[in-house]
This record gives sequence, structure tokens and C-alpha cells, in this order.
Amino acid sequence: MSSKRWAFLVFPQKLMDAVWMFFDNFYWPVRYKQTYLASRADFLIEQGVRHVVMLVYAHKNGIARDLNKFLAKTVKDMNVRYASVAPVSSSESSLKRPRRVASGLGTVMPGEPGAVEILTEAFTTLGLAGIKMHSHVQCVPANHPSMDEVYETCVKFNKPCLIHAGKEPNSAAYKVDADKICDVGIVEDVLRRHPGLRICVPHLGMNQYEEFFNLLDRYSNLYLDTTMVLAGFFQSMEENKPLAEMMRTMLVKHSDRIMYGTDWPNIPYDWCRELANMIGLMDGDGEASQAGSEGAAKEAAGIKGSKRTVEGDVALEKILWKNASRFYGISEQELGLEPDIISCNL
Repeated sequence: MSSKRWAFLVFPQKLMDAVWMFFDNFYWPVRYKQTYLASRADFLIEQGVRHVVMLVYAHKNGIARDLNKFLAKTVKDMNVRYASVAPVSSSESSLKRPRRVASGLGTVMPGEPGAVEILTEAFTTLGLAGIKMHSHVQCVPANHPSMDEVYETCVKFNKPCLIHAGKEPNSAAYKVDADKICDVGIVEDVLRRHPGLRICVPHLGMNQYEEFFNLLDRYSNLYLDTTMVLAGFFQSMEENKPLAEMMRTMLVKHSDRIMYGTDWPNIPYDWCRELANMIGLMDGDGEASQAGSEGAAKEAAGIKGSKRTVEGDVALEKILWKNASRFYGISEQELGLEPDIISCNL
């Protein structure tokens, strides 16, 4: 693909250390701690990722404004450093355009004093591209009354909301059982009451896949992202052929409103494994993750599949970057791309 977008979590280091401790104790060992510490998102840009979408979320009142300021500075610093990178191709040699490599999603704690003002600042003064909310961590269902002012502010400023409102991955360490406050019906209630809101649910609505795919048929303002689902970590597609076939069918059918997500650096496997697996799934070649090494997974991500189709290529291009470009309002020019040089070549 000529362009890829990567979504991941970035916090001030003290808070990131606390997040990593939680993952180490209750989820899985975080593989990319040292990589993140050494270079933040530079590592991903060096691997060929064209644009990263960085996320924060607030777990209590009173911290969102500072988190948003930290994130905005991180985004600005990255964009300044990469603004003068070399052109994508020789045809652009005389067209030096500013390139943006990063966008940021701010946050707010539902119901906290001044929530609307915090979001207004994030969208205007700080220039953030949307918001990240997390029902599991914030202990608030997506359709709770305290969320209405959050959604209304997003609609007012035409900003999207990425919200972890699916049941999984859950943890007994959360202060509330996510299974009780997360459900496809709760998300549908939000979609029905806020038709002007662009909303994305990550992990493809894990454990309610079919139900969330069905929502895509009924609500044009809903998006899903693939985070961790196709990595073969929770469940191998190789061992569950019906699930694999459903995923491939749905990725093609709903390719206009599915986005690639990662949760980097808080993952337990190679950074490119889900990417390689998704390409293998679309090409009908099985899971690249069976190779078991980063080098092999990277190689598999670049091999043309034996069952590769134009339809699959078009779907991948949308999922890997075009949908995110539209959802987050990132132009092809800001990505350093021109329409006539964009291709589907792997």
C-alpha cells in the first residue's frame, strides 16, 4: 500500500508507566516499551507508516486538559520535524508540500466540570482531530446522559469520536464489569440519538462481531476498526475457518467504514503481524503470524497472495488509510500524496 495509518496510545511517561503496569499484571506483556521510550512514533514512520493517530484518555476528573495539551505538543513536534521530508516521487520534486505525519485525539472525563470547554479548547486552540473515550476505563456506558454533551460538542465542531464501547478485551481489574456497560444495543442508542456524530468502535466490536457488522448496514455514521482482532492473539483465524471467512466477507462488504487500528505500543506481538495477517486473510493465504518472527511477518506483508483480487486490493487501500483520512479529516495533500501517484502495490 502506498500509505498506512497507525493509531496508538501516547501518555506522559508517569501515566504511561502506570498503564504498562496494568497491562503487565492483568493483560499481557507490552512488547514495545523500549521502542516507545527511545523514539515514540519515529519507529513507525521508519517502517513506512505515513501517518499516526495518537490517543489519550482520561480516567478521572481534572486531568483531561493537561493530557490534551501534552498530546497537542507531541503532535506539533512530530509534524514540525517531518515537515520537510523528501517528496514521495520524482514527479513531486518541484512540489514541496508540508507533510503531516501525526494527528491527535483528545479526551475528557464524562460529566466532569467544564467538559464542553475542555473539548472546545481541544478542537480549536489545540487543533486536535477528534476524541478518544473508553467505557471500560471511564466506567461509563456510551449512552450515559453525561456523554450527550460530549457528542453534541463533537457534532458542533464536526469532530469524530473513537470510543471503546465493545465488551472485549475485558479485565477483572476494571472498577466495573465492562460486559454490563458495553453492548451493541448501547452503541445503537447513541447512533440513533446522535445521527450527526461520526463514531468508531475499535476491535470490530469484539465478541459481538456480527451484531456490529449489522449496525454498519443501518447507520452510515458508524465505523469500526480492526485493532488486535486479526493478529491471531485472541483467536487464530487458521483454527476458526468460519470466523475467517466471515471476517474476509465483512472487510470487503464494509470496506468503506472499517479502519486499520493497532494499539501499538501496548501489544504482545510483532508490530506488523496484524497487518500481515489482514493481507493474508484478504488474499486467501492464511496467517502470516504463524511464521513467528518480525522479519517473516514483514516479508509476508509484502508478498502478493495467490488468490489476490482487485476487489481485495481496493478494500485494503480503503481500510489501511483512505477511510481514516476521511474520518479524521486528513487530506491526501497533507499525507504527502497526490491522486495520480497513489497505487495499491504491496
